[in-house]
Amino acid sequence: MAYNLQYCTVVVQRYKKEERAQGSNRSPLAAAAAAMFHLHKLLLPVRRSASPVHYSLHRALLSTATASAAASPDHFAAEDYLVSTCGLTKEQAAKAAKHIAHCKSPSKADAVLSFLTSPALALSKADIAHLVSKDARVLNSSVDKTLRPRIDGLFSYGFTAAQIRTFLLRVPFSFRCFNTEEKLGFWLPLLGSPEKFLHLLRRNYYIVSSDLDGIVKVNFQVLRESGLSDDDVIKLCVTTPRLLTSKTDRVRVILNRAHELGVPPNSLMFRQAVATTSCIGPETAAAKLKFIGELLGCSDAEVATAVTIAPALLRCSMEKLHRASDFLTKVVGVDGKYILGRPTILMYSLERRIAPRHYVMKVLLEKGLLREEHSFYSLLVVTDKLFRSKYIIPHKDVLPGLAAAYASVCTGKLTT
Repeated sequence: MAYNLQYCTVVVQRYKKEERAQGSNRSPLAAAAAAMFHLHKLLLPVRRSASPVHYSLHRALLSTATASAAASPDHFAAEDYLVSTCGLTKEQAAKAAKHIAHCKSPSKADAVLSFLTSPALALSKADIAHLVSKDARVLNSSVDKTLRPRIDGLFSYGFTAAQIRTFLLRVPFSFRCFNTEEKLGFWLPLLGSPEKFLHLLRRNYYIVSSDLDGIVKVNFQVLRESGLSDDDVIKLCVTTPRLLTSKTDRVRVILNRAHELGVPPNSLMFRQAVATTSCIGPETAAAKLKFIGELLGCSDAEVATAVTIAPALLRCSMEKLHRASDFLTKVVGVDGKYILGRPTILMYSLERRIAPRHYVMKVLLEKGLLREEHSFYSLLVVTDKLFRSKYIIPHKDVLPGLAAAYASVCTGKLTT
């Protein structure tokens, strides 16, 4: 058996040597296949196709051909490369391998990884694994024609290396085809800085893939024509980023519903109305209006007026509205009409704002340090810094524990 295997191997190697002497330019794999055919012709007259010797020779031929293929410089084990070099899991590599399996060698992929991990970008192995798992085609990219121009473009718009890394990891699937001049040329002047662009990108990655001329710019113009100023539209980009990347017909519906809330288009609250109708449907809005009226014992007209003052009220959950109104009416002692006259009072956090400030007000009233007619709403709307400087610090000698008690109520450690 060993002799037959050795003989097979010798025949194949001798045939390949003769081909090289004759100047054949066939690949190693093609040469091995030709050698198999040549040996088959030599063995055919023996007519022992079913013998153990034949099977031994056949296995030897296959082994030799496989070894030749493995030794070929054209062979590239894509999955192994993705796991060992790029840090992907076996499952990720199995899915991603199809995108680079056609490569004859890892040379292009090596060049891509060398560029991405160079000091200019310094992507970590974890970064590389994330990028490649999302878009393995990046390993097929040309460094000089594709990757470097995009990175240089980001640098030219003021991005730091850290911000570029953030960009790559946030939208790895868009890196190869991102049109730097077109996209950043529109968004950067609008937003003002790479930091604000990345903030927007975290909330809506469609800003890098949406059609600028066919969708984004059209929506921008539609919003301006509805009565919003350029500044309002820019702010909407941040608070409601999907508004600019949605279908224009949907944007028009959102604007119509904002008008139906009764908020004047030229008022400061119209932007809030648009943001509100963009995130809740008409059925939800109607249910909230009815719920608020029943909760506070007010008419539909009174609730509608309150919404024109604070459209964002409709974005509060029913649970939040119920808990806030319950505390205000039963603990603070104000009625429904008082609340609807100041609807933003329902939007503050009960735990972190309403209850802690009521606690301070109660202590000051008990000590005679605050007038009975003092409005609770005036304590509620000021910033925390101003509240402390006006209602806590001036009384630190008389009430030395008030600041600590206020802090405890804010964290829920002390109840009111």
